[in-house]
Amino acid sequence: MDEAISRIRACARHSIGRGFLFALLAIAVTMSGLIIWPVAAFRTGALLSMLALVVLVLRAVRAPYRPFKRTETWVLLERRHGLPEERAQAIISNVLVETYWNFAELSAWIALALWVCTFILALWRG
Repeated sequence: MDEAISRIRACARHSIGRGFLFALLAIAVTMSGLIIWPVAAFRTGALLSMLALVVLVLRAVRAPYRPFKRTETWVLLERRHGLPEERAQAIISNVLVETYWNFAELSAWIALALWVCTFILALWRG
């Protein structure tokens, strides 16, 4: 059963991480478009990172109520989980919740770093 949970955790990390990295790419591209106004670029990055944080938190809150067979993780598992059927929903949902919270925490740290950069640049530029 531990092997099955490890496999589920890896698929959840892959699925959620891929979406998170696409969001970070979009944030970086938006920031690069505003780079001639550095304070605005970092402020925008911080706000968009906070938006990503909110989305991840909402997904974490809703994960226990979403049927696991309607998730990308299920597709990545090739529709086999190796768990007792009566416990599969609870276990997969818990793994998804944990993974969403991990990425939400990472998004919060990124937003914090961007806010710090924004304030430093704003003070430096006067």
